[in-house]
Amino acid sequence: MLTVYLVRHGQTAFNVEGRVQGWLDVPLDAVGHMQAQRVAQRFAEQSIQAIYSSPLLRAADTARSIARVRGLDVIFDERLREYHMGDWTGLTLEEIRLTMPSGSVLDDPEGSIPNGESAQHMRERVVSFLHDLVAHHAHDSVILVSHGGTLGAMIGTMLGLPVARRHPFAFGNASVTEVAYESGRWRLRSLNDRCHLQG
Repeated sequence: MLTVYLVRHGQTAFNVEGRVQGWLDVPLDAVGHMQAQRVAQRFAEQSIQAIYSSPLLRAADTARSIARVRGLDVIFDERLREYHMGDWTGLTLEEIRLTMPSGSVLDDPEGSIPNGESAQHMRERVVSFLHDLVAHHAHDSVILVSHGGTLGAMIGTMLGLPVARRHPFAFGNASVTEVAYESGRWRLRSLNDRCHLQG
């Protein structure tokens, strides 16, 4: 059985301001670094065979905190990047809505953000990554550090949900979601666990 722990990166200043980050390389803020250390401690006594991460700085630094505790190297994979948000990068949701006509691409899986990425393209890169993960880690426990949009697309893919930009899942900063792959099926074990951040 393959066990996968999906970790969202720690907090950034853009998270606090409600700004879209996409592929913009926004670093962790002070709270984000603390969250990264706490999620790392969560895995301190756990058997982990590999750590994969988005190369974007906020995910990479979260992954490196975990890797130091586990004595592993981080494997960076471009397919774990956040949605490419194109012209919306750096904007708040309110600012984005002011630029759009009714019937926006937020609700259209085939639609692309201006100079950005469609939900369908995101699904394709997530499917490609998961295929390789299953092929190389059939009996391992693996950590993936990524982004809210990417994790949503990943869970939607695992559960066989229709392609859509917004799935009914929330991923707090430094949250852990656990899934398992066995006998050709994905199973969701826990979602958006942040207990390690308390106290």
